[in-house]
Amino acid sequence: MRIQPLRRHKSRSPGTLLAAALALTLIPSVTGPLTTKAQADTGSRPKVTQSADGLTLSVPGTKDAPGYTVDIATDALALTTERSGKTVLGTADGDDGGLRFRSDGKWEHATAVTDWTWRSGVLTLTTDTTLDGATVKARLTPEADRYQLTWDVAGGSPDQLGLAYDLSSAGHWYGHGEAETPQGGPGVNQPWPLDAGEVDHKAFGPASYNMIDPFWYTSRSTGLRVDTGNVMDVALNKGKDGLGRFIVESPDTYKATVFVESTPLEVYRDYIGIVGKPTKSDATYEQYAKPLWNSWAQFYTKIDQEKLLDYATDLHDNGLDGHTIQLDDKWESNYGNLTWDPKTFPDPKGLSDKIHDMGFDFGIWVTLWINLDSDNYQYAVDHGYLLMDAEDTNKPCEVTWWNGQAGIIDLANPDAKAWYEGNLKKLMDTYDIDGLKFDTRFFDEKCAPSEGHQATDYQKLGTQLADEFDLQGAGIRVHWNRTAHEAGFVTRQVDKGTGWDSLRASATQNLAISTIGYPFVESDMIGGSGGQPAPTKDVLVRWAQSASLMPLMYASTSPVDTNDTTTGQKVDYDRETVDLYREAIKTHEKLAPYIWDQVQSTLKTGDPIMRPLFFDFPKDEASYTVTDEWMLGPAVLAAPKLSTGATRSVHLPPGTWYDVNQGTVIRGPKTLKGYAAPLGVTPAFVNLKAKGAAKAVKALKRVDAPAASVLITPDAPSTDAGKPFEVTTEVTNWGTRTLKNAKAALDLPDGWSAEATGPTTAKSLENGATLTTTWTVTPADDARWGSHDLTGTVTYTGSNGSRKVSDTVPAQVKAAPGSVQVPYLTADTTSGGAQYAQGGDQFAIWAGGQDLSGWKDEKGVIYRDDAAGEEATVQAQLVSQNSASPVGKAGVALANDLTAPEKGGYAVLVMTQSYGLEFMTDSDGDGNLDTWAGGGSTYHPAYLKLTRDGATYTAYASKDGKTWSQVGTAQVPSATGTGDAGMVASAANVNYPGENIEAVFSGFSVTS
Repeated sequence: MRIQPLRRHKSRSPGTLLAAALALTLIPSVTGPLTTKAQADTGSRPKVTQSADGLTLSVPGTKDAPGYTVDIATDALALTTERSGKTVLGTADGDDGGLRFRSDGKWEHATAVTDWTWRSGVLTLTTDTTLDGATVKARLTPEADRYQLTWDVAGGSPDQLGLAYDLSSAGHWYGHGEAETPQGGPGVNQPWPLDAGEVDHKAFGPASYNMIDPFWYTSRSTGLRVDTGNVMDVALNKGKDGLGRFIVESPDTYKATVFVESTPLEVYRDYIGIVGKPTKSDATYEQYAKPLWNSWAQFYTKIDQEKLLDYATDLHDNGLDGHTIQLDDKWESNYGNLTWDPKTFPDPKGLSDKIHDMGFDFGIWVTLWINLDSDNYQYAVDHGYLLMDAEDTNKPCEVTWWNGQAGIIDLANPDAKAWYEGNLKKLMDTYDIDGLKFDTRFFDEKCAPSEGHQATDYQKLGTQLADEFDLQGAGIRVHWNRTAHEAGFVTRQVDKGTGWDSLRASATQNLAISTIGYPFVESDMIGGSGGQPAPTKDVLVRWAQSASLMPLMYASTSPVDTNDTTTGQKVDYDRETVDLYREAIKTHEKLAPYIWDQVQSTLKTGDPIMRPLFFDFPKDEASYTVTDEWMLGPAVLAAPKLSTGATRSVHLPPGTWYDVNQGTVIRGPKTLKGYAAPLGVTPAFVNLKAKGAAKAVKALKRVDAPAASVLITPDAPSTDAGKPFEVTTEVTNWGTRTLKNAKAALDLPDGWSAEATGPTTAKSLENGATLTTTWTVTPADDARWGSHDLTGTVTYTGSNGSRKVSDTVPAQVKAAPGSVQVPYLTADTTSGGAQYAQGGDQFAIWAGGQDLSGWKDEKGVIYRDDAAGEEATVQAQLVSQNSASPVGKAGVALANDLTAPEKGGYAVLVMTQSYGLEFMTDSDGDGNLDTWAGGGSTYHPAYLKLTRDGATYTAYASKDGKTWSQVGTAQVPSATGTGDAGMVASAANVNYPGENIEAVFSGFSVTS
């Protein structure tokens, strides 16, 4: 590997004369109080400062908010939001322009800031633009955890305004809702995170059929809300350009809120604080507990009375439980008539009675769209019941949908609403119909709102209409306004395909919908409903398993048999399909008490039930890109198999997890590679420390999993050699029957002892009962430093005879500062205070030091004097290292004199705390390390080796001490004669003043 010059940290250069001149021209006007309601005391007021490069708006933190700054570049307007000195959101720069507008079909953007004021807590910026004669005026109004950004264009006749962000500045992006993508979204694709794919959503607005809100949040705990009732054009990473564009198709003032929080969940809660949270749940307990069976994907429009009755009978006779049989599209004589087609449904009342006799409720599909050739259309026209055309308000608005040309009932007209409601209620009363599935939209952009109303009002009006009926767990697709958020409707997804891609999209889409404020989510109909060939057995079963771990189950395709809409042929599934589908239904039903608890919690907090892992574990970086797992409430981690094959990798965040399939306890963070997930297994894990864990385990534990588990706490006990410490074992019976003769024990390393200070046996252990034992454990006096396995076991007798289960934790024996033994010596080139210890062939160093690098050489050293000849190898195992600084360093070194590196021959091979290996040498003999090779990831234990062959030094590293990889080689001409060899450690604490490193080594050797 080629050695490169060591890069040194440089201070920022002073501003250019041009920037300084610009700064002099921007003399601000500052008047009025500089406070907001959230920051009334003097110590917490926002302030604006000016530099040669621009302006900085600083907002101090509070007990509930982290604080932030907004840096404003004034030579070419750009807004960079920072928290704790790190960028968390930044507008696009260059020709993209952060604040953009369209004029005469061409995109322009704000450029240099020409004036600014800071008055009454509002920072106002005036800028030039790329369009002659046009200027931008932007206003930033800070609060403790957010700032309002509003702006206008003067001149140039703009028709659209937009914000553009550099997506990478904020990490990963989420939110949006159902996303239109070049890859087929939202029907068969939903990128998660959004920047992992491409979003190109042109008709992003309040009347959209897609479940969307103008809200996005990021992995760096920032968020964006655009406050508009107009249609938007939204693109994220379109063409893989790395940009987020949020365009409002209106020349009116652009209004946005930027949230700056400590976690993504807090950003979500800030958003919910604006738009509202559910005040009730539209669905009942039974609708959460059992599936809704809808006819659509089973038959599409090729439905009649006999087919529906056969469908219901098959489900009933095969034990495929559900609360409702819902008849979808194509029961009417014509769309909008609200009368039965007598040819296909000759006896609807008899049909309703037979379905009720099987124990199901009965429901039907309805729409506010009346086809032009329907009997009711002319009646509605004559009475003024329809929305009027946006371009010609003298004629009814005509819209095209999947069933033809139609008009839309105007819900803002009280007479029209009363007429439609009356027809619905008459229909329901006559035929004993229990509930409805409302489909299509309540408004279309081709139509004109009624006088005194806006397009966004129709979401509210539709919500109010639907709220008068039982929606039977099918919910309703309303969004964008407070009424929709507060109504608490179930949200069903847009129609999906029937393949694996659609199954995966159904999971990520629920995460997107639930985290924009619609928490009562379900996937599209299990198995898909997009008019594609019938789902395969595996897709259908995996979809049912996935849905069983969501808040509600929405079903259609029967696992007994279905119809392939593309061929017209019947598709028969085998008995295993029926059995596994039934098992998924029963799992969900058993989980219903836990789910209902989450519903009640959501009504208090607004938090989503189904949510990404990072909502609960924001510090777990790996969670931010997991696409096929989710949390269901605080206790259940769902990891169903969403692709072909019989194994999968499962990521478990930090915590103590119970594997419901294996009956074992696992401590995270941990990735389970190759986890066995044959078709009959649905991977799921319960966080034993979370609220609701007991209910979740009771519901999800497989019958064939061990009835009991044992858990040792703490997770990672730590002590000194020979010093007693306490651990606790908890033996819990998760089974349904009482266990007999339970006995807890500890398996210890050689030379260790343990004494129980509580009961270790229980003659009987009832369901849910726990045997808790406290143990005093004493390590051996000569116990080696490092990790030692401590295993708790329990033996018991259950219905299947005697069984033993265990749990293991690492017990850490710590090194304690002391001294080293001859022939080892120590040296300290830090500011003082380095400490050392030796125990047999183990060594430890505690040291400070600003860096171990070219600009600073500060370290603690344990070494052997004159031990390395002209042909020598120095080697050691770096067992562990711990430093606050991510570049804290520990490893091995060679030099003519390690106490005086300026005497030449100096080289080090170290592992950094977070950034892998560094091999550095002094190429010119001045004592400064000036060449570098390395990189990669950090690992422990790390076997490190330096070899010297005259003036040639070569560095190697290994994970097992057997297979070695070369890190680099370098010439060190100043190496002469016999030199020193040793172990070194530096805290590299230049950015972490006062922090130390602890490094533990083993097996140090020098051969010459």
